Amino acid sequence: MRIVLAWLLCLLNGVAIAETPEDFAFGVPLETRGAEALFQVELPQAVYEGVLRADLGDLRVFNASGEAVPHAFLPQPATSREKQQPLRLTFFALRGDAVVGVDALEIRIDRSSGRAVLTMNGRPPLRTATLLGYLIDATAIEQPLQALALELPRSVDNVVTRVRVDASDDLARWSTLVADAPVLRLEAGGQRLEQLLVEFPPCQAKFFRLSWPSAAPALQLAGLAGEPGETVVEAPRQWKQVAGSAVQEHSGEYVFDLGGRFPVDRLRLVLPQANSVASVEVLARTRASDPWRRITANTVYRLGVAGQEVVNPDLPIAPVSDRYWLLRVDPRGGGLGAGAPALAAGWLPQRLVFAARGALPFQLAYGSSTAAPAVYPIATLVPGYRAEDDSKARPFPIGHASTGSARTLAGERATRTPIDWKRWTLWGSLLLGVGLLGWMALRLSRQMFRAQPEQSRAGQGDR
Repeated sequence: MRIVLAWLLCLLNGVAIAETPEDFAFGVPLETRGAEALFQVELPQAVYEGVLRADLGDLRVFNASGEAVPHAFLPQPATSREKQQPLRLTFFALRGDAVVGVDALEIRIDRSSGRAVLTMNGRPPLRTATLLGYLIDATAIEQPLQALALELPRSVDNVVTRVRVDASDDLARWSTLVADAPVLRLEAGGQRLEQLLVEFPPCQAKFFRLSWPSAAPALQLAGLAGEPGETVVEAPRQWKQVAGSAVQEHSGEYVFDLGGRFPVDRLRLVLPQANSVASVEVLARTRASDPWRRITANTVYRLGVAGQEVVNPDLPIAPVSDRYWLLRVDPRGGGLGAGAPALAAGWLPQRLVFAARGALPFQLAYGSSTAAPAVYPIATLVPGYRAEDDSKARPFPIGHASTGSARTLAGERATRTPIDWKRWTLWGSLLLGVGLLGWMALRLSRQMFRAQPEQSRAGQGDR
């Protein structure tokens, strides 16, 4: 009995075996420079084409001795905002009757002569009239402005006033951006205090108008610049483009195989013919046997205008790691014509950090049907790491590693689903236990059956 129970315990308890590079299908050599304790590397396209798990759980970093070293993933880079340099602007003095004010001026700019000629109320402004404000020409600026930087003559001191900024596209209808912005320059004891930046909500307009109250002294300008609003800069993405195949059973449908588990968050459809417009639906699935899931629907186009082609912008989607994609075209628009479209998928490559423990060189191994996730949280691997400081200098230095060409390790053998010995062992153990209990019950029943006649004979003898 003891031998049987011991055998059952051995079957129920698996034997832990350390992973080696040969347990994975593919590997990528990592080249490190420097003596840092931690290195980061951007995952190449080949990794996404070889992993089996969307969460990259079947990925490891090994040293030259074949030992797995700790690794973690850095958060995906977010979009950043970039501040641009101020742009010099042309401005014209607005003169007129101080009682009526700048709002009563009828302004027109004539560029037919090759230079800008300003007329107010049908005639050029008189230099002897009161300076009421400035007209700012921003027709050459193709982006919103969020501030005007004023430049005063060096000889002008002790300026304290308030200004108004209006915007217009036709010099007739004006909208006020800021009504009472302070402007000052003060000097005392060799110190200068200045407030020459007039800020307002980002606005893209052809013309701006700077003015001040009629009772305030005129503001003399030596120059003026506009500050553009911050531009959103997206992190660079990797792209992979694949050709589509028409679905014979369903007209207007095309299938695409990306050949990997990419964390796609941008789609770009390349239409086969010029001057095409179509309403489309995009679907995806992980395996060829799975049902299709709707990802997005949009209008795509490819139009020729003045010798140039205009195409629809890239389609943003929530990150999807499916391999197979389907394009379904609304037949009411006549389809896409001859040929098949192409699909380009864009993704933000993940950045992996690993500990440089053990002998060089290091290797990135991936692609395994048995490997379970072994990734650390980034705050655990990197001492003092904080996500909000990712773009700044980190308290613990992280070196940079580069990747080589992908090579085959175990190949297809590592990606095949192995026999689930644990499950079969468990079922075998259960069946063996049931059989053992049945044998014990049978043995006990036989003993009880034999004891009954003996008890009966003993009772008759007593009589």
